[in-house]
Amino acid sequence: MNMRKLFGRRDLLLFAVLIIIAIIIAIIYYMIAGHAYDGVVCEISVDGKVVQTVDLSEPDCEFTLPQNKNIRFSVKNHAIAFIASDCPDKICIRTGYINQVGQTAACLPNRVIIRIAAANGESGGADIVVR
Repeated sequence: MNMRKLFGRRDLLLFAVLIIIAIIIAIIYYMIAGHAYDGVVCEISVDGKVVQTVDLSEPDCEFTLPQNKNIRFSVKNHAIAFIASDCPDKICIRTGYINQVGQTAACLPNRVIIRIAAANGESGGADIVVR
């Protein structure tokens, strides 16, 4: 009875080359992704005027605005979110964390808007995000 090999020498060589290519791509991707948040800031506006700019590459923290101590923000993993507000509907809190250039979250009763922007003023982000 003639037994046929499942994998030949060429097949194993091809698998090895594909695995090496995948590892190289993964390393490059993670090196680029690690710098994706450099230069990303959050602009916090009250009544249409920017009152504070937060660098999202800084360590995780929580803070309030001097203008309104009832609104609390959290910066975590290069993203920002409303975590407390005295507004009745709490839509701002349910928005969750935002981190992409161009994303916004708002607390309309308090007239507070947070917007993610590139530190250099360029848009830098995608034109549209589909989820």
